[in-house]
Amino acid sequence: MNSIITFSDVSFEFPNGHRLFTHISFSIEPKLTALVGPNGIGKTCLANLITGALTPTQGSIQKKETLTFFPQRQIPEPIPVDQFLSLDYTWSALSEKLLDGIDGQTLCSQLSGGQWMRVRLSKILDEQFLVLDEPTNDLDREGRQILLQFLKQRHTGALLISHDRECLELCEEVFELSSHGLTKFGGSWRLYEDAKKNERAALGVNLKLAKRERDQAFINQVNEKNRQDKKNRRGTQQAMKGGLPRILIGGRKRRAQNTTGKIAITTLKQTIIAVQSAHQAFEELKTDPIMYANLIVKEIPNQKLVAEAIAFNVRLQEWLFKNDLNFSWRGNVRIALKGANGSGKTTLLNAVLGHQHEIRGELRRGNLATCYIDQQCSLLDDSKSIFDNIRDISIAHESEIRNNLAKFLFTKETVFQKVSSLSGGERLRASLAKGLLQAEQPEFLILDEPTNNLDLGNIEFLENLVREFKGALIITSHDEVFLKNCNMTEELEI
Repeated sequence: MNSIITFSDVSFEFPNGHRLFTHISFSIEPKLTALVGPNGIGKTCLANLITGALTPTQGSIQKKETLTFFPQRQIPEPIPVDQFLSLDYTWSALSEKLLDGIDGQTLCSQLSGGQWMRVRLSKILDEQFLVLDEPTNDLDREGRQILLQFLKQRHTGALLISHDRECLELCEEVFELSSHGLTKFGGSWRLYEDAKKNERAALGVNLKLAKRERDQAFINQVNEKNRQDKKNRRGTQQAMKGGLPRILIGGRKRRAQNTTGKIAITTLKQTIIAVQSAHQAFEELKTDPIMYANLIVKEIPNQKLVAEAIAFNVRLQEWLFKNDLNFSWRGNVRIALKGANGSGKTTLLNAVLGHQHEIRGELRRGNLATCYIDQQCSLLDDSKSIFDNIRDISIAHESEIRNNLAKFLFTKETVFQKVSSLSGGERLRASLAKGLLQAEQPEFLILDEPTNNLDLGNIEFLENLVREFKGALIITSHDEVFLKNCNMTEELEI
């Protein structure tokens, strides 16, 4: 199969001297290919090199097709949808599905995040080769299904930069970008996952063996010292019986101890270095989110009120919910809140949080310590560092704050990063830290589309944390894999 894109010995360096890629060579064929890697590793930068928006510092890039880049974010202009799509727009069955329910005279700036994503996707359906950067962000379940169907049917190829596991399942090969460079995994996403699990298992075995050898070297050192001391005592006694001067006896003893000690210390140092190397290799996989159950153990009584709606509705320009809402949430509920883009999920969450709206019916709210993480992570003060954000709401000492931040993967000097400089995954972790480390431990956790812009490591981190949360929980998400892994037990569709 002919390659559409070929990188030959490509390096890229920012003007400040930071080198992002070094001597990367690979080719992309006209099929569905995934590009994965942690947030901040340079996936979008690599996409910009592919499309020509950036120029490599070294090496060459050849392209045989016209490429269209679909960026992760695009600010909508205050122009009608029809004008954005333009007069030469080609309508198809798929585009009609994407645009269903969207009025062409509506201003793009007035669309919900998911509606705007649908309009943008609709505009590029007929392009030859696509570079798609997180295309499922903000899409509701129906929009995601339409996109998945589009990717299944596409024959001209696409490079998919994504952490959406449903999309990744469709890919025919996977490129992984890491601190070690770019690695190609032939075959499906499942084969990639299996390969990573096998690699992790092998590194885990190496780490255990290295630790065992280190521990054995320490035991050997102690045993050898004891044997040498015993041998020296016998030698001293025999030498004294034979009439040797004490100065000669002492010299023999010191030489024997020095020789034994040097061998033991050298062996122990070598095993310690081996453990450090094995541990570093193990940690560099970045696929082992840590459990944080010790931070979030507060449960609430089974009959304690979380929220209760009786014939409840909210008026914006008109009544928001097609059918009035009726529900009763008590105790440690785990609710998945579902609905199409624009259906009112975030409005309902705001009402549960006590925001004032024109309503009919009744909405009763429980008196619970609540942590709400919205899509913008607005809980954070962007002008301050991660550490200062936590210090504002915590009564703990500085050392305790830093120890707790380490549990959210902020260690050493990273705690002093300005929030404004953080990636999407880092912002979410910082928001969770601020919400969960406050003086009054949360009993009620609300997450609004938390997986948008998260890499797989951060998604797994969040899944582990949510599984361990013991209080009341509401999550809005269109990611069914995420909801399943979070052990949600009820759902409300609006």
